[in-house]
Amino acid sequence: MKKQFVHRLGAVCTSAVMSVGALLATGTASPMSASAADSDNYAKLLQYSLYFYDANMCGNDVDSLCGIEWRGNCHTNDEVLGGFHDAGDHVMFGQPQGYTASTLGWGYYEFKDAYEATGQGEHLKMITDRFCKFFRDATVLSGDRVQKVLIEKGEGGPDHAYWGPPESQGDRGRMLWSTGGAANITAQYAAALALNYINFGNPDDLKYAKALYDFSKQNTNCYNCEFYDGHWTGADDEIDWAACWLYIATKDNKYMDEIKSIPQSYSVHSWESVQLGAGIMKGEITGDWGSAGFLNNFKGDGYCFLQNWEWGSARHNSTAQLCTLVAAKHNKADAAWAKGQMQYITGDKAFANGQSHCLVCGFKPNASKNPHHRAASGTNSAAAENDGVQNKYTLVGALCGGPTDANGSYRDVRSDYQANEVAVDYNAGFVGAAAGLYHFYKTGSIDTSIEGVDKIYNGSSNTSTQPSSQDTTSKTTNDTTPDQTTGGNP
Repeated sequence: MKKQFVHRLGAVCTSAVMSVGALLATGTASPMSASAADSDNYAKLLQYSLYFYDANMCGNDVDSLCGIEWRGNCHTNDEVLGGFHDAGDHVMFGQPQGYTASTLGWGYYEFKDAYEATGQGEHLKMITDRFCKFFRDATVLSGDRVQKVLIEKGEGGPDHAYWGPPESQGDRGRMLWSTGGAANITAQYAAALALNYINFGNPDDLKYAKALYDFSKQNTNCYNCEFYDGHWTGADDEIDWAACWLYIATKDNKYMDEIKSIPQSYSVHSWESVQLGAGIMKGEITGDWGSAGFLNNFKGDGYCFLQNWEWGSARHNSTAQLCTLVAAKHNKADAAWAKGQMQYITGDKAFANGQSHCLVCGFKPNASKNPHHRAASGTNSAAAENDGVQNKYTLVGALCGGPTDANGSYRDVRSDYQANEVAVDYNAGFVGAAAGLYHFYKTGSIDTSIEGVDKIYNGSSNTSTQPSSQDTTSKTTNDTTPDQTTGGNP
């Protein structure tokens, strides 16, 4: 598995400095009419980026909702069904789930025009609705008061000892409930639900968002585990983040005091700290951008790689792009910087070591093919000696972890879970960045056929379907025999 995080202010991005306050970059082409090579095909990038969430669906509705042919229902004995697998594993961790859903919702809120122009709004809505249904189902209310919340399904250790498809994993055991003191998780649920209400208008989302926010304020302690924790910023940033969206949803001034007290940001927006996202929204709501100072670290022409970004650097880089693109809407940053950074992610610029890598699975013929992902691998081992066996399935749109240093060190091998794992939080900022780049540059077009995908979202009232060349016997059957390994890779 992962997770590493910036525990202190990182150094600025490598190479030459450019002004964050540069003039706003704008596109001139009309939606869906501009031609584009894959280097700036932002319509296709947005389209592909969403399918990773289909591949990581969990529950008894995967057969009906998932657009990926080789995925099916799984973990149907869970006390609360649904949610998404965290990464290349099958655990449900509440902290990245809430962060992912809120960040996906943020990207839609800021760049709705991109989703509408490319026909991807229906897909995004399906994904965020599904996240939010799980958050509501995971919350037990008595009237308007929260009694308990499900914050984790399964356990990291036992889950990581299994390498096989989720459909064959069976009962994964533990359901972890909180009656308070997991505010870093419950406030993220609140933020995601408030955003989904703003974007799509389901009153139940707002009801649960307000209840979860109040629940989080009652006990602001954090839940920490081996894989995720809130030790650096605590739960204050998640509460601030939720307050921003609840204020926009309700215009209730009870949330404004929280917003006005949002502190200076000291990291990129991420599962552990949403200080920067909250600081940007403080700027949008109040006109005071003083808390979004970490934006000043996103500059230079080289691949942006800050201190402690060794684990999942492409995730942090693309989320920095999202933050920059949102700020660029208000002339507080330069959209062209994000465009240049995305060229590293899509393999159109060489890193400092002279190598280039398309880190978005399926996006190009030379894209990463062997992400550390159990369902996609079609193998029974993630050991290094098995790296010569290529993954069976293309994990369409998944953003791989990326270089482990500023020089660009990266290998497309399944055993390297530091550089080549994928995760729901990895794609969250990446999806928003793709939408933001389409908003500014309006280039590219969606694909009408994607290998391994049987639902194509194109903006019509119904999604179209088409056959695929990927070999799979049925949507609910994976022909790999799982191997219960010991000491399994994360």
